[in-house]
Amino acid sequence: MTTLQAGSAEVVITPPVGTWLEGYGARNSGSVGVHDDLHARALVVDDGTTQAAIVSCDLIGVDRHTTEAVRGLVATATDIPAEHVMVCATHTHAGPRGMHRQEDSALRDVQNRLIAGAVEQAWRSKRPCVLKAGHGSVDSVSQNRRDPAGPADDTLRVLLFDSLRHDEPPVASVVNFACHATVLYHTNMQISADYPGQALATVRKIVGDAPSLFLQGACGDINPSWIEQDYAEAARVGSIVGAEAARRLQELRPLGRQHRVWSIRWDEIADKPVSAGALIEPRVRVASRMVSVRLRSLPPPEDYGPRLADLNQQLAAVDPSDIEARRRVTEQIVRYRSERQTAAFLRAPSALQAEIQAISFGPGCAILALPGEFFTDTGRQIQAAAGLDHLTIACYANPHLMYIVPRHEFDRGGYEPGVAMLDEDAEEAFRAVAVDLLRTTVA
Repeated sequence: MTTLQAGSAEVVITPPVGTWLEGYGARNSGSVGVHDDLHARALVVDDGTTQAAIVSCDLIGVDRHTTEAVRGLVATATDIPAEHVMVCATHTHAGPRGMHRQEDSALRDVQNRLIAGAVEQAWRSKRPCVLKAGHGSVDSVSQNRRDPAGPADDTLRVLLFDSLRHDEPPVASVVNFACHATVLYHTNMQISADYPGQALATVRKIVGDAPSLFLQGACGDINPSWIEQDYAEAARVGSIVGAEAARRLQELRPLGRQHRVWSIRWDEIADKPVSAGALIEPRVRVASRMVSVRLRSLPPPEDYGPRLADLNQQLAAVDPSDIEARRRVTEQIVRYRSERQTAAFLRAPSALQAEIQAISFGPGCAILALPGEFFTDTGRQIQAAAGLDHLTIACYANPHLMYIVPRHEFDRGGYEPGVAMLDEDAEEAFRAVAVDLLRTTVA
């Protein structure tokens, strides 16, 4: 049997107070404090033949510059190939501005070195382990933000890189859930990891100090449900997600060990089957595919004025009691208002090469990295078509390309189609390549 080794590490990547925050356009000044630190958390796996690294960062996303820089630094400091490094973001909206911008190159360079340093530390700390995979459900803290009756993925997935000895702590864990990290609103001016950071803090309290990575799922149309948009609420939402993750991780620990119960009537020790998940026969494989997609062709910004004026007139004429009619007009106003801003900076239509990456840990178990904000239905379709029992979809990974909107959602209007940079063919192209990559890599 192949012996799997894994190592993990976490480093603080909190920027200086005063750094502008990313995620909300309404902010008009830099950060005023640090509520909770941002981290880069890294995991390195090695089956003796192939090595791979995953690093999850408390950032809104990672662009091509960060991805390439981190991969290059890791390849220089370790024997992990650059193309075997997966760089992900938790999508907090209270982290530093910088994605797709070069406003503070010195800060960016330090941030990239810290992220790569976490991977190097994880690589140096490798030790034998076993991989266990499971899942749970959280249905109380998220909802489809485009339609309350629309789909949402309640599944919470976990991977546990457990020690070989029960009296030793785990090496690392991975938590995967699909919900925007936007409990905190634009009125928040302090640096924070939002609810994903609080979820991992909960895991740490229950499971132990071994680093845990939060991988954000296909949540392009999923928002958190909250009472108030403040730190206490981020902690509450995070504790719900984290407690479910911790429960599932703790339930996985008896896998492969003697899980027993005293049978008092017969004075015997009986076995207690473990049904919480699965032991994964280790076999690390890494593969990537480049997908050709195109930027949208949009009218110049000045052409949106008449269209928006007409829509506003339509809205004014709608009977206030006709809620559905008001929604149909409003969703188009939101779309074209956002699209006008997109048209102001979008280049002329051109093709882009975007990366999809997969790391397989063994039969039926893999992480798929998608480069942007994908809707929950796209994630569901990939899960169903791939047919893997333990597939973790990590969005906001490697170069982040904003919203990847399903074709039928453009005409439904709203914010996401308005700010999407890629055309209506992109989602289908990504989905087809993702499924084919998984079938090839995990087979």
